[in-house]
Amino acid sequence: MNWRGAWQLSRPLPLAIWSIPTVLMGFFLQQGAHVPHEGISLALAMIGAMLLQGFVTHGLNDLYDWDSGTDQATTGIISGGSRVLVHGLLTARQIWWLVGAGTLGYIVTAIGLIALRGDGVGIWAILALFGAVAYSVPPARWSYRPFAGEWGALFPTMVSGVVLGAMAKNPQLSSTVYIGAGVYGLYCVASVMQHHLTDMDADWQAHPPKRTTPAYWWRQKHRSPLEIILAYQGLGIIVCLLGLYSDPRIFGAWAGIFAVAMLITALTPWHDDPWSLTRRDVALKLLAIIGVMSIAH
Repeated sequence: MNWRGAWQLSRPLPLAIWSIPTVLMGFFLQQGAHVPHEGISLALAMIGAMLLQGFVTHGLNDLYDWDSGTDQATTGIISGGSRVLVHGLLTARQIWWLVGAGTLGYIVTAIGLIALRGDGVGIWAILALFGAVAYSVPPARWSYRPFAGEWGALFPTMVSGVVLGAMAKNPQLSSTVYIGAGVYGLYCVASVMQHHLTDMDADWQAHPPKRTTPAYWWRQKHRSPLEIILAYQGLGIIVCLLGLYSDPRIFGAWAGIFAVAMLITALTPWHDDPWSLTRRDVALKLLAIIGVMSIAH
């Protein structure tokens, strides 16, 4: 096993940007009374999230995007997979081993969290795992189908991560947690759509074509892919406004985050060079971290 390849497959930067903040979002949203073993539960939720994204999601995505040919053709800087197959750092067989190990580790952390926080954890843990697998693996392979990738896999997985972070603190969930999970899920969906912009040409030429929603909107509908991203961000603002009755501080802050994100997206020259698109992609991801930290208490 090439451990440098395993490290690169996990993609530490996306893990730091997505997995940890996702769990913390739920932890900060949960306003119920503290219960015992809070630190252990939070650690289990974080480790599980990193295993699920780092080895299961990334590993499966690399394997099936390599088979279709999109990863070999992309000009993306931080998109287009981990490049471990492109650079010969790992074989497909080794990635499958890491996917299996990541899945086993995730299941162990989920069982540990169930033992501490109850059976309700299992429903959300299964939903997150299902989304991670269905995103890339046939016959679902939802990342290759417009709108299915975000609604069938991305959104439920991110919502589950937030809910599990909240349950790590207290398994009694409030309306604030559910609304906040939806808000965060919508933000992540919009961010991933922005992430796809640099891969649209390679995705469309893959076999089978990877018909992400932005690529579909551009190539088949002949419309700007930014419309889709702005629509998801606008929907996020609407949900934030609905959430003001639950917690004005939290959802007011996130409405501001979405507004800034919409401005960045609206000013994106989506046909620009990959570096320019990547800078905006990273800016949206950093905004998510700011949003999570803004509700810490």
